[in-house]
Amino acid sequence: MAVDDYSTRVVVVVVVTSLALALFGGVGAVLGGSCVRVSATRVLIGGWISMAVTYGLLKPLDSFTDRKMGKDD
Repeated sequence: MAVDDYSTRVVVVVVVTSLALALFGGVGAVLGGSCVRVSATRVLIGGWISMAVTYGLLKPLDSFTDRKMGKDD
């Protein structure tokens, strides 16, 4: 990755993914003939929820992965 710091990397991934979610939500709305603002917002919020759930479920495995890779806190 281009960013070394873990916290900064998470922020960069969230920002870039949020932009992509809003863009694709808007494109889908245009193609489907619905309101762009509502569709982009719906896709963005759904994406945020799925990212939060995934992060929350996988975060406890960080300590296991670190031990297996030989990294210490």
